[in-house]
Amino acid sequence: MRFWFIGYYQVLMSQEPKPDCCKVGRTIAAYNLFEFNNELRRRKESGSSLRELAEFMNTRVVERALEDAGVDIVGDPDDIYEKLTDDDVRSSQRKELESKLQQQGVDIEQLQSDFVSHQTMKWHLNDCLDIDTSRAATIDFERERGTIEWSQARCEKVISQSLSRLQQANELQTGSLHITQTVRVTCTDCNRTYKINDLLAERTCECYTDDEAEMR
Repeated sequence: MRFWFIGYYQVLMSQEPKPDCCKVGRTIAAYNLFEFNNELRRRKESGSSLRELAEFMNTRVVERALEDAGVDIVGDPDDIYEKLTDDDVRSSQRKELESKLQQQGVDIEQLQSDFVSHQTMKWHLNDCLDIDTSRAATIDFERERGTIEWSQARCEKVISQSLSRLQQANELQTGSLHITQTVRVTCTDCNRTYKINDLLAERTCECYTDDEAEMR
């Protein structure tokens, strides 16, 4: 079994591009984003745009940089990435965040230089992974459902960590806390509101069902 695993691992690694194939490859290696190329393949095949792939990777880079620096909690990686790169964010907010990250041991200049653009991502997909970025995209429902579930779990984790910090600082006195987050969405056509999991289970709003009934 051990020899089979070694052989399989060698075959798997031989199929991966070299870490120095491009900036994306070097960043993947630098942050130890194992099997990240497989995730890029899956997301591209499921319809993610180049910009979405670049933002997804940059967010993972932020998350790994926080982990490597041993940061307790500064904020959600998605929120941090947005504040570091969005032109609409006030300069004072960005500088305040950069200062907090530096105080926690994050090399902010290195982090920002490791961010990749959608054009860089295109080169990586085309030249390193041999993926045709011009082909028609398809949407994978289960992958999108998984992304929503991951986002909910991540948000609950951030809330839990923040509450824990408040408890440790004696700013919040409670017993053990269990975090439950409920996301609701509203159809603007009929103003019906659904729990996100219920809507994904039904995959349609009642107003569409009503319209179909009227057409029969």
